[in-house]
Amino acid sequence: MSNYPKAFAVGLGIIGLGYALLLTTVPTEDQLYEASNRKLSPELKKQYEQVKADQVRRQAFSDVLKRAAADPEPMWIKKDTTPKGR
Repeated sequence: MSNYPKAFAVGLGIIGLGYALLLTTVPTEDQLYEASNRKLSPELKKQYEQVKADQVRRQAFSDVLKRAAADPEPMWIKKDTTPKGR
């Protein structure tokens, strides 16, 4: 029975070592972009920026939908609370 705790500890150690290596060796998306910035063609840079802008736009739209879904009162019943000048 004494071999099971040792095997469990060794297994956890191997998994922990693998996770630590993963964190230290794999670059983040921004680091990867900065490192390959010199190698990317202008078309790919433009495409990357468009994809990032689209992701930001979609996230903002998703946030608006989540706020609207959390509110129990339907939107068409709400009174307009925006200033008249806008």
